Amino acid sequence: MIIAEKGNGGLKMSLQSIILNRKSVRHYDPNYIIEKKEILDSIELAAKSPNGNNIQSTRYLIIENKALRSKIKVAANNQEQVETSSYLILVLGDYRAFETENIRIIQEEAFKKNYITQEIKNYLTNAAVAYYQDMSHEDQIKELVRDGSLAAMTLVLLLNERGYQTITMSGYDKTALFELLNIPEYYEDIMLLSVGKGVKEGHTTVRHPVEEIVFVDEVK
Repeated sequence: MIIAEKGNGGLKMSLQSIILNRKSVRHYDPNYIIEKKEILDSIELAAKSPNGNNIQSTRYLIIENKALRSKIKVAANNQEQVETSSYLILVLGDYRAFETENIRIIQEEAFKKNYITQEIKNYLTNAAVAYYQDMSHEDQIKELVRDGSLAAMTLVLLLNERGYQTITMSGYDKTALFELLNIPEYYEDIMLLSVGKGVKEGHTTVRHPVEEIVFVDEVK
């Protein structure tokens, strides 16, 4: 069922319709060009996704170079879409986002824009600094992956809304990938994301009935 609403450019699919019709696409037109501005505009919106204490830890590495992508393909279990998609995006989490200075800069900027008062700025800054101060590495990873995954899902939906196809990937050798891309150790990998114009529709998948995945008051 396609649900559409009228927008400035005519009929536009609703969010519900995008979710219902989204499929993971592995086969792309390797010659199709997407304007980079469309990707950057989508990332700019995805960056507004919820994130813990607004520390904004998610980063995006857009990989265009075909020769480089050919090498990445080997590290990504020879997945075809690594090379044939219009863009390959590596979603990363930045451990430096937990640092006090980053937290202070963000809240100070909000204060300067009159989004918050001095009192609220001090409260949010101190609360966030205290929250991350003694956080274990394992919990930091959870924070980065949680925030990065929320942003990545938003990005997927935005790209689908623009008429492009996507697939998220976790099947790659992180060590080999980081070495190829010379990524510093203060980054954590979240996922790879390919985007382009699909030439073969992804297959339909099944999902558990809602009654099997929802609990009320207690987990069974």
